[in-house]
Amino acid sequence: MNRFTAYIYTCFPNLRLNRGLALVFLLFSAIPASGVQAELPPATRWADPSSVRLDVEFPGEGYHATWNMARCDCGDLLIESELSAPGEVESGESMLVGGRVVLSRGFGDTDAELLGNSLDAPALMMQLVLSLLERVAPDGPSASAGNSEIAFEEPLNPIHLDSGGAAGSFWAPWSVKGTIKAPTESQREFDFHFRFSTGNPGEELIGSMRLWGTADYAKKSFPVEPLSALDDWVVSWRDEEDPAKAAADDVQTLQALRKLLQQTK
Repeated sequence: MNRFTAYIYTCFPNLRLNRGLALVFLLFSAIPASGVQAELPPATRWADPSSVRLDVEFPGEGYHATWNMARCDCGDLLIESELSAPGEVESGESMLVGGRVVLSRGFGDTDAELLGNSLDAPALMMQLVLSLLERVAPDGPSASAGNSEIAFEEPLNPIHLDSGGAAGSFWAPWSVKGTIKAPTESQREFDFHFRFSTGNPGEELIGSMRLWGTADYAKKSFPVEPLSALDDWVVSWRDEEDPAKAAADDVQTLQALRKLLQQTK
């Protein structure tokens, strides 16, 4: 565990690791990305973007994360990460394939078990953003076509987050202030200052963070081609007993891995 990861667990004492095998990955919905090119349909949900850039400024000085996330029509998810702590910057890519395999590269000598959990932090933070968007703008992104000032306070209900690999809660009272903007027909920008209780219910310990970024609902090509080689990726299985693992040694490309996973459901 690097210093940045350890810091996150210090900041959020209600965050816990799950040892379950399944990844309940709510970063995006399971619905394929739609080819939105003009005005967003009224039924578009905040959870429906094809790509998201998310920046998080954590409590303390110099702790910052940038995540660029892209979703494939096949359901796979790519996350480019840059994590900054005082005197330390870590960057790399993680890809969730078939909900069962995590491919990682660029993270240096990080332990393979941690690479397998490299999607948890962005998953939790994106769930938090989606929860806030749904609370402050429940009619969805199509109803947020202009520029909106946001000020919302919740005195009672906490926010519960779960990526399958980690879970946590932000206890009430919590509040959010900021803006939602529409720079294009298909994009929605958000900039939130989020204040929350870091203790158990009823405790008066207040923390805060800033979350900002852009959700794009237009269809885009997935950044990793199907025939991309797996040579420079570290492969981590969400379930060490996965029936596909034994047959994966000879798999050379992303396309072949996807096929193997489909054949061994």
